[in-house]
Amino acid sequence: MPDLTLQTLMISIQSVQKQIEYFEGLMESETIRDKAEIQELLLTYDQAAEELKQAYISKRSEGSNFPAYDELV
Repeated sequence: MPDLTLQTLMISIQSVQKQIEYFEGLMESETIRDKAEIQELLLTYDQAAEELKQAYISKRSEGSNFPAYDELV
């Protein structure tokens, strides 16, 4: 696996979080047809978010110019 920069991880975390929010919004929609498919997508994105979180936390050092993980989401 390539060594990702903190900047790449930060952008990825924010992008994945936006997709999670989008799919959660779809789950609340009355017009959704296949909730099971959306739930599966949400699970996949949640797993990716957790992996990105762990990578970001392990790579970011104290005193870094990058925000703490909690400030990204």
